[in-house]
Amino acid sequence: MTAPLPEPQGFKLLIEKPKPKEKTEGGILLPDQAIEAENYLSICAKLVKVGPLAWKDRETGTSWARGPWAVPGDWVIVPKFTQFRMEIDDKEYRFINDDEIIAVVKDPTVIKVYT
Repeated sequence: MTAPLPEPQGFKLLIEKPKPKEKTEGGILLPDQAIEAENYLSICAKLVKVGPLAWKDRETGTSWARGPWAVPGDWVIVPKFTQFRMEIDDKEYRFINDDEIIAVVKDPTVIKVYT
C-alpha cells in the first residue's frame, strides 16, 4: 500500500528526486561510489504537489503576473542543497520554496552536473 504524500503548505512545493541508476544501459553494475555520486549531484526532480500560496505575491496573495513556473509532473532543476528531505515508500521527497526552481526541462536524463 502506498503511503499518502504530505500536502505542501504556503509557498512550498513537494518534489520527488529520482533514484540513481544502479546499472549502465549495457547492464554493468555501477560501484556504490558512482551511485552515491550520482545521487548526491542530482539536481533534477519531478514536481509532485504545489502549496496553495505558491507563485503568489507574499503580501497581497495575488498570483504572479507570469503565473506558475511549473506544474505537477514537470521535471525541474533545483539547487543541490534544498530544504527538508524525507523518504516515503523508498522514494526521496523534498520540500522547496516556489522561487527555488531554476528551470523546467523536458528530459532530465540529458542534464549533466559539473562540480
